[in-house]
Amino acid sequence: MRKILHAVIDWLFDKSGYISGAAVLVLTIIDISNVNEWTYNLFGSEKFQIGRIFYYIVIIIAFIFGIISISHAKNISALEKDVQEKGEKISDLETTLSEIVNETNELFNSYLKLLVKNLDFTHQERISVYKVYENHFVLIGRSSINPNLMEKGRPKYPIKEGFIGKGWAEGEYFVDDLPDPTLKNGDTYYNRVNRISPIDRNTHNYLNMRSRTFFVYRINGFDNNPKAVLVFESEREKAFLKDNIIESLAGVKQPLVMFIEKNNGVKLLNNKELDI
Repeated sequence: MRKILHAVIDWLFDKSGYISGAAVLVLTIIDISNVNEWTYNLFGSEKFQIGRIFYYIVIIIAFIFGIISISHAKNISALEKDVQEKGEKISDLETTLSEIVNETNELFNSYLKLLVKNLDFTHQERISVYKVYENHFVLIGRSSINPNLMEKGRPKYPIKEGFIGKGWAEGEYFVDDLPDPTLKNGDTYYNRVNRISPIDRNTHNYLNMRSRTFFVYRINGFDNNPKAVLVFESEREKAFLKDNIIESLAGVKQPLVMFIEKNNGVKLLNNKELDI
């Protein structure tokens, strides 16, 4: 019963404008038809002014629901203004967050550029960083002196596929003697890669870099749980030594871990091109 009463009251408040308007219309009809002059034999009175009482009741209803309607309209206006202001604040926060993410990515990539320089990487090498999001790898950083090798590939990569999946599972993976990808229409190269870690041929054909030297190095977070993988690769055979890479990481590993931990902007910018 209480719920029904509450629902009725809510309905009356919601429809107060219509009720007030209807009451004014009834008042007009009463004036035109002289309903307010009606009398009735009631309570021992032969001229009980029932029409005038009805008239006053309608006036009271029109007045009460008119006030409610005006108050309700003000509340709606205030609510709409509040929603608009909050929407603007959310938009400003999203813009600020986007700017912070972009600045963080730029600073993050500067460390990768420093690594490229320290390792004396040429136009045939690059470094990429993939972080795990929702059971997939997402590229969060890349550096190379060759603009062609900076091109972004797929938006996400299966966590168990390819050399990065192998390095993620095993902690690290290194190979420096992959065949020349131009021989035998790439069949020799693909067969060797596929034996190491199965990969679909169509996926392989769309790779923008067919490297012959790979080093995949898993990065743990401050909680010692795996967070991401660093991928060092070169189009040249025996391009670098694994030990040299690990030694070069010593000076920048902590900042890299910090940026990887803080890099949660990928979800926000999932539908935008990352500046890599």
